[in-house]
Amino acid sequence: MITRKYPKKVRKMRGRRTHGYGKVGQHRKTGQRAGRGKTTQWKKSKKSYYLKQKELGFPDPDWDLGKKGFKRPQDITRIYQINTINIKDLDKRIDNFVLDKKAIKSGNSYSINLNEINIQKILGRGEINKAINITVNKASKKAMEKIQAAGGKINLLSQVE
Repeated sequence: MITRKYPKKVRKMRGRRTHGYGKVGQHRKTGQRAGRGKTTQWKKSKKSYYLKQKELGFPDPDWDLGKKGFKRPQDITRIYQINTINIKDLDKRIDNFVLDKKAIKSGNSYSINLNEINIQKILGRGEINKAINITVNKASKKAMEKIQAAGGKINLLSQVE
């Protein structure tokens, strides 16, 4: 067995911050880099880059350090996603739907099945001037009132909300 008359350098350097390599952070695989992201350790060596990016508005003007909030997983958000349309948008686009053969015009009234164009709910924002017969899964109470006042009808496939 070999006996050493002197201690190893590692044993000698215990309790010293840099282990004999000078400035903190030297003698590492990552070199002088201070973190991996655009905001991690920006005060150490990326301050000018960080401030320039923030001045340019990247990624948005309120860009700040750290995490904020919680983002729900995509599979959960897809479950709850409902495609909606307001009656003012339907009033504007109904003629285009007729040209695309997604709606039918008979006299002064129109008929449309919103399920065929992947819209599950109709909302009551805006005004409607045309008599439209609509088949949809769900509709708000205001939308139903306004459509019936304009002379149209709503056929619901689900319950009223």
